[in-house]
Amino acid sequence: MKKSYLTNVILLLLIIGLYWFINYQPVQVESHRLSTLLAKQVNDIKIQRYKRDDIVLHKEGQQWHIKQPIQASANTTRINLILDLLSSHSQGQLNLDSKLSLQQFDLDPAKITLQINDQQFEFGNTEPLSKYRYILYDNIIHLLNDTVAPLLNANAASFINNRLFSEELNITRLSLPALDNQQVHSAFLSIKLIDGHWKTQGDTLSTDQLTSLVTAWQNAYAMQVLPLTADKIQHAIGQDIMVEFSNQTTTTLLLQFNHQTMSLIDAKKKLKYQFPLSVTEQLFPIKDSAN
Repeated sequence: MKKSYLTNVILLLLIIGLYWFINYQPVQVESHRLSTLLAKQVNDIKIQRYKRDDIVLHKEGQQWHIKQPIQASANTTRINLILDLLSSHSQGQLNLDSKLSLQQFDLDPAKITLQINDQQFEFGNTEPLSKYRYILYDNIIHLLNDTVAPLLNANAASFINNRLFSEELNITRLSLPALDNQQVHSAFLSIKLIDGHWKTQGDTLSTDQLTSLVTAWQNAYAMQVLPLTADKIQHAIGQDIMVEFSNQTTTTLLLQFNHQTMSLIDAKKKLKYQFPLSVTEQLFPIKDSAN
């Protein structure tokens, strides 16, 4: 009896042990973000690349601006992607000591140094197996799943805001050429907001057509923006477009075409906004040249 009883106890313990093993959930250790700095607290970003121009970005109010090496409104989406680094989770750490050589991590000198407010992040090479990047921060080498380095390696122009006009600017008047289907400049069209309705001389376009036209300009978003030198702006040839806003400011743009793109040059900003030709019919009243 005692032997049978002992056997049953052992079997019961085995069953309990097996049940616990199958259903055991290990305690999840919370991983900490790389930095305690929050994206909303950031006002200054500096990108230093080895033997290349620094890129300096500054936040004024809610808008980011490029301060160096060019001056322009910055692309908020790209800024936010860079700031995602702050909330990244380290996959491994190495404390700096005399036995470690920064050169083996390609951190002496670092090819890219990112300064966010007063915090500095130095980017090294990647670990061969995991492909995680070595990033030196606060005297610790972290292994991170890096999505930021490609953005930091891009040229300054890639940080320019592709939106033609700021969201804060509301158009109240447009003076632009009406084009034919061969992109030849024909009649000039002036559209003005009067008592909440868009009006133009001659009533050649309906209210809905005028509204759609102005809305397209208000939300125009270029596929590429290029900085221009003063010399290139001085020698640029094209058709003038005048835009007036509710804050009483005006902007004059220079319209250009080639076989692939339509371009708008803003001489004040020293920027050239490039659009696909397909956008032309959204931004201009088109007349059939056959008529």
